[in-house]
Amino acid sequence: MLGDLYASSMDIAAYLRRIGMDPQRYDRRLHPELPPSPTDYSMPQTKESLDLLINAHLHHVPFENLDIYDLRKEVSLELPALFQKIVVQKRGGYCFELNALFFALLEGLGFRAYPIAQRVLLGEAFAPLNHRAAVVTLESTRERLLCDVGFGGPMPVTALHLECGAVQQSGKLCFRLDTDFRRGLRRLILVGRKKEIPLMLFSAAPVDPVDFIPLNTYMTCHKKSIFYCNRILNLLREGGSVAVINDRLRIHHNGRLEERPIASRAELKRICVDYFGIPEESLAEF
Repeated sequence: MLGDLYASSMDIAAYLRRIGMDPQRYDRRLHPELPPSPTDYSMPQTKESLDLLINAHLHHVPFENLDIYDLRKEVSLELPALFQKIVVQKRGGYCFELNALFFALLEGLGFRAYPIAQRVLLGEAFAPLNHRAAVVTLESTRERLLCDVGFGGPMPVTALHLECGAVQQSGKLCFRLDTDFRRGLRRLILVGRKKEIPLMLFSAAPVDPVDFIPLNTYMTCHKKSIFYCNRILNLLREGGSVAVINDRLRIHHNGRLEERPIASRAELKRICVDYFGIPEESLAEF
């Protein structure tokens, strides 16, 4: 149902526990000093709160396209289905799933937010709209912040100031935002020591959740989609990250890379359990 694409009743406490946060700290019934929200839970409406949410999400909820690549399923973007998959079953998802549910969490905590659609530029000169993120406007300052918990590559681990053209540090990486004057669109750029790498091209205008349905069909079912053609998993960990690219496991830890092949479906399932925290019972279809 299309109505299930939009904000609905959701167990905010369970979602906060899923990303390793203590719901009692954000329970307005226990802390009346917290700002108002549509639910019993809220947070101070600050960049620091957004940074905390984003970083926690990236360390607990994996980016993964197992449904798309291994099961050839067109995933649902309906919020009840996403909550069941990501929070209850402790799976992950790809950007349209992760950022849709995260957007609902932001709204449930009282943040003023809207979704945007982006083009990932890595490997393509002008890709189709293939990514979802969110823009949050802080009530006190009217600052707009770019928030993303669903990009499986080098990504900010905090919110970024959307209107700031200066270099912004996020974790160990640096980024900046500028405008592509040929199209008047915003660009997100990874700033390295020797070169800059454009990551995203986007308009900061709102996109309605229903408009992601045809994009989701393309990304999950089209044979030229990167997610249809490649198995991709990624999760931040203390000191680095762990990833699966097709049939190879890649572990980054304290600046070192360990890489090895994945020999079987059984080994892949064990990696999902041991490295990505997905319960074995949630992998029964695999």
